Amino acid sequence: MVRAAGSSVLFVSHWASRSGASIALLRFLRWFKTNGNRPFSILLPSDGELTPAFTELAETWSIDRGRGRPGRLPTSVLNRVGLGAWAQRYETADIRRFAARCSPGLIYVNSIASTHAINLLGLQVPILTHVHELEYWFRLTAGPALTGLLAQTRQFIACSNAVKENLIRKHGIAPDSIETIHESIPIDQIRAERKRQEVFEELRVPEGAAIVIGGGTDSWRKGADLFLQLACLVCKQHSDVYFVWVGGSRDDLWRIDHDVHLAGLRDKVRLTGMVARVSDYFAAADVFVLTSREDPYPLVCLEAAALEKPIVCFDNAGGMPEFVESDCGFIVPYLDIAAMADRVAFLLHSSEYRLRMGAAARRKVEHRHDISVAGPRIMEIIDRAIRPRG
Repeated sequence: MVRAAGSSVLFVSHWASRSGASIALLRFLRWFKTNGNRPFSILLPSDGELTPAFTELAETWSIDRGRGRPGRLPTSVLNRVGLGAWAQRYETADIRRFAARCSPGLIYVNSIASTHAINLLGLQVPILTHVHELEYWFRLTAGPALTGLLAQTRQFIACSNAVKENLIRKHGIAPDSIETIHESIPIDQIRAERKRQEVFEELRVPEGAAIVIGGGTDSWRKGADLFLQLACLVCKQHSDVYFVWVGGSRDDLWRIDHDVHLAGLRDKVRLTGMVARVSDYFAAADVFVLTSREDPYPLVCLEAAALEKPIVCFDNAGGMPEFVESDCGFIVPYLDIAAMADRVAFLLHSSEYRLRMGAAARRKVEHRHDISVAGPRIMEIIDRAIRPRG
């Protein structure tokens, strides 16, 4: 492909790990490569599990590979002799050399966590920032670099109305510069490869029992502790229910397992850790619960919905109530574990409502949240943002 000057897009991810924002970008880029007509390149602040997948799509550079990376010999020597500033110069020179080869007409920032990379780039080209975060991450990222990114951004994409409102109320962003495009998934790829019985056998769940599923890292934001509190309440009343938490690293899981043991839940709670295909577990479950204290618009909920699972979530905890509404599950008051337990029990013992809400969830994902719906809208915003003003 011949690259026209200023026609290409430099996509900046925040990590190459299996986080929601990175997965969302990777899925969009696969669609964009097939359906778009602009060349693009990819900048990763660090390498990770998804690096090979990004590299398959376009020229990709990770700051980890630069001469200024901590631990590399030039950096170690410079730090030892008190010339650490030169290491940052190496890092800046490497990233700008890559950007010069790409000659982008637009920088597409996929997360506010990418501020360090944007600061190093120093390019005077339009910036489009896709915000997948609420205030928790804004506080963690706060500083001059984030302030600069928000000021330089020409156009924002918010992954939910909750994210848009937070940008307006907490950060003074003009409403007309923000467009909400809810997260999307490639629905045709969301399917189970194993039978329900196989998953039950792996999890040591008896045939005929029910599974309530949730997942994420063991973080305050994701609410693994609240998931265990929910399990305590439900299991006291219902002996045939098992709770499965999908995801989390080995470092995460020992904390959760500590609470599982002391709460007497070892027979009722299963911790899978990181798994290759979450769809197998979602398909085997009966209800998905989102115990997050703050979650902009989690992909796992859309994937569970695509597999016809009703969702129970908290109000005022992010964007998921925008999806659940009144037909795909239940929205309970913030941190009201008793109310969540009541709604979970209702769904488990009312197969009519459970199946009806699961089917509605599937239909809604198909109509609103397939990548074929979101992709063209994002591409149109890219085309609009890359044009010179006036």
